[in-house]
This record gives sequence, structure tokens and C-alpha cells, in this order.
Amino acid sequence: MIWRGRIFTASADEGAGQRFVSCHELADGRLAWNREIAGPIERHHVQNSSASGSVAVDESGIYWTWAVREGLRVEAFAHDGTRRWRCELGPYAGEHGFGATPAVCGDLLIVPDDQDGQSAVVALETATGRERWRLRRDSGKTCYATPLVIDVDGRVQVVLASAAHGLTGIDPRDGRVIWERRCLPKRAVSSPVRAGPLVVATCGDGGGDNTLVALRMPAGGPDVAQGRVEPPLAFALDRSVAPYVPTPLHLDGRLYLWGDRGVVTCAEAATGRVIWRGRVGGTFSASPIAVGGTIRNISADGEVVVIAAGDAFEVLGRTPLGAECRATPAVAGGRMVFRTVDRLLALDATP
Repeated sequence: MIWRGRIFTASADEGAGQRFVSCHELADGRLAWNREIAGPIERHHVQNSSASGSVAVDESGIYWTWAVREGLRVEAFAHDGTRRWRCELGPYAGEHGFGATPAVCGDLLIVPDDQDGQSAVVALETATGRERWRLRRDSGKTCYATPLVIDVDGRVQVVLASAAHGLTGIDPRDGRVIWERRCLPKRAVSSPVRAGPLVVATCGDGGGDNTLVALRMPAGGPDVAQGRVEPPLAFALDRSVAPYVPTPLHLDGRLYLWGDRGVVTCAEAATGRVIWRGRVGGTFSASPIAVGGTIRNISADGEVVVIAAGDAFEVLGRTPLGAECRATPAVAGGRMVFRTVDRLLALDATP
């Protein structure tokens, strides 16, 4: 996460049994501060880590969530690295380990906790860590989707994706469910995105049996106010184009679906009609981002791939970084920043 010229990251030295939240200067990579977070290191999926989730940032500070069997924990720091508060939200059960990222919504931090055990979504006050509300949820396979905060007809909603509930829109003021459609039959690893009047999400498994769904968000009205709405399905796409881990990218009326196994699909966002497909090779956990008329991503082997945005598939460039990477890059101040397994790297972001 980049905020006002600083890079905020979470990391773990699993051999030493340590986790860290760190701050680096965007201009030169200099370490501004580094805070160790005490806690056990537990077994997880080989492609996961003990610090997979990203930090969330607002004017007041930095927030990070992590979990082991004994509990899901939220850490809060000021921008200068001073600890503000810590909160424990209850036991956590997940066969692949933890990896979700919270979302800031006004004065609240929305913490997703869709797990194998008792699931919930919890709203904490960013100033104090006090629990404002907790919505208990059905449990299914552990999910890793970041909540999506959107404005629909002047009303702020938080959209959640999970195997147990599909796609859910909640009112962040009190946690009340205002719409829901159970449309994600498998684990949600990628995060929901907005595509105009639609919300798009994917689910799947390691075998490639993935699904993408697009729901038409309900407009405001008495039914929505009373929480009785099941949004209509706009379209669905099958395993041939739907990614599992990388989050879809919406840009200029198109969806860019960067597949885990190196096949990229461009589809019309309104209808799901496939415009083109192209193979870039490699395997991917990171999600694509848009930079100046291009789409960029980094493979698990650390190769940055740049393709053209638009109605034709074209690979514009490749840059090997020489380090394993499963984190989505970030762009700010003319730099494209990567968090690999053992370092931070920055490239010129000029198209």
C-alpha cells in the first residue's frame, strides 16, 4: 500500500518466527520504521505466507490483520509507527492459513472473517479498535476476498464475497444485509470489483474449476431498504476464462481476466462477451493493474508482463525481476513497486 510518498507493507520471517509491519520512503526505498508483531507461526499453503494480507491505510493510521488458530488479530499503528491499538476477534480455522485484507469505510475498519469455523464480518472503530457491530455468517471454505466499498445511488455499501453466501451487500452503519445472491459455489480468493452497474466476482479451486459471476446491483428503493432483494444475474463465465486467485480488472468498459495459468481474456463488461484471449505464459497469483493505457502484472517467477489495453491482444514488454512474487504491484509517484518474497523493488512506471 502506498500513501503520500510512503510504502506500507507486512512481512514475515518464518524461520525466525517473526512478523513485521514496515514503512519505506517511496522516493528512495529507505526504511522509515519497522515494527515487530509477536505471535506464533503456523503451517499454511505453500503459496501462502504468514503475512499475505495487505495493510489498509487512512488519514489516522495503518491497519493489518493476521490470524493463527488461537485468534484473528487486528493491529493498528500511527503513520510514524507508534502502536495505537490491538484487537482480538476470536478463534480462526482455515486449512490454507490466513490472507484477507480489511477495508476502511469512513470511521470504520471492515474486517472479513469467512473461515472454516464460525464466520463473521466485523466493523471496528478506526480510532479505538472498539467493535461497532458483528454480523455472524454461515461458514464454508475459508475465503480471502477483500471487502469492496462502493456508493450506489448515494448510499455506501460494503460488498463481500464468500463460498457460503455468494455476494452480499451490507449497510456499513449497522451491518444489516441489504441484498444477497448465493452464486459462488466454491472458494472466493479474488476480490469483488465494480464494473459500472455490475459487481463482478470469481470463485474456484486449485484444479481450475472456476466461475465468474456478474450481478446487477439493485437501485435504492423500499425493497432494498428492507433487505429483501436478490440481485439479478447479468452473466456468468466458466472455467475457460475465469481466474481463481487474480482479481479481475475493469477498465473502459472491458474486463481483463488474468488467468492463474498465464492466459488473459478481455471481455465486454456489460455482457461478458469475450473480445480476445491471449497467452502470456507463466503462473500468476498477483492481480493485474492499469497503468497509462497498459495492463501489467507479475508472474510467480517474478517476470513483469505488460500488455496493451484495448480490443486487440498485444504483449508490449517483459521485465524479469529475478525473485518470486505473489503480491499485486502498486503504482504512485511515477514508480511501480513490487513486494517479492524477500525485498521491495521499484521500476519506472512510465508507459
